[in-house]
Amino acid sequence: MKPRIITRKQLSELLDRLAQEVCLYAPVRDRTGTSWAKISRADEVCLEAVNTVEPAKGFVFPRCEVLLRFDPQGNPVEPEPPPEQVVFGIRPCDARGIAFLVKFYTQEGRTDPYVKARRQKTTLIGVACSRTAPTCFCLGVGGSPQGSEGLDLLLVDLGDELLAEPVTDKGEKLVADLPAAGEKHLTAAAEQKKKVEAEISLRIDTGRLRELLPGLYESGVWQALALTCVNCGACTFLCPTCHCFDVTDETIRGRTVRCRVWDSCQFTLYSRHASGHNPRLDPASRYRNRIMDKFYYTVEQAGMVSCVGCGRCIISCPAGIDIRQTVRKVQDAK
Repeated sequence: MKPRIITRKQLSELLDRLAQEVCLYAPVRDRTGTSWAKISRADEVCLEAVNTVEPAKGFVFPRCEVLLRFDPQGNPVEPEPPPEQVVFGIRPCDARGIAFLVKFYTQEGRTDPYVKARRQKTTLIGVACSRTAPTCFCLGVGGSPQGSEGLDLLLVDLGDELLAEPVTDKGEKLVADLPAAGEKHLTAAAEQKKKVEAEISLRIDTGRLRELLPGLYESGVWQALALTCVNCGACTFLCPTCHCFDVTDETIRGRTVRCRVWDSCQFTLYSRHASGHNPRLDPASRYRNRIMDKFYYTVEQAGMVSCVGCGRCIISCPAGIDIRQTVRKVQDAK
């Protein structure tokens, strides 16, 4: 697929058209910062922030999703299929998070029809990062400010024009009529990539970490690391790859639905068995589980480290916990 060039005017026209045809979501400015919202015009888009407050995972793995409805006789009724949607302005780290979730839930022997259907109905248009925040470390865990993993189309801002790189047939279809990018455009994009990547110095040897973690299962490092954690779960809800959920039946005015809602492995009740036994009753064991899941369990299960380096857990933690420091302390533990 050939990289193409799209002007800002053409991009606005494309977004205006998509907003009339499908559900179009993009980052918008609100009182919390920059959040995802359904838009009806291109001029509602806000790409000034490095990233949105919340991750984009909800587009394939919603915070609350109806799995089944029950008719008055109690018979299960399948919900309506999800609508076509386009997500514009997604950053490469969030797209990589969605790629992980899709792989985790639909590959390696798993067949989650809900995540699969939503991804099939979703087109992801990414915008490469032209700058980073102090908490960004995507490069340290295998990503890139211009990464295209998980996307259908990647746009690189070159000023008056944007380089449009199709990743899938969906992305190619959106820009097929545009002129091909020239050498000067590709060079400008490569220079921008080099400049932005130079802003991220942290590197994590995830392979070495994976080797270390099983041997540290009983280490005292977890008690030390968990001392400041308040188990609020903010890190997990704002993580692009965290995938814990609970299933509940809710009855309102005689109508019952079965819902899947996000949960957090940092909550005490999350791991309590039906028998009442709780294998992760103390905070240290829950803290250990989160780090083991990021850098060991999901590598074993899905072949991917489930940290994309977006830095949201660092920004949101009320106790000031920094996962980069956690990794450093784990690597130094004996």
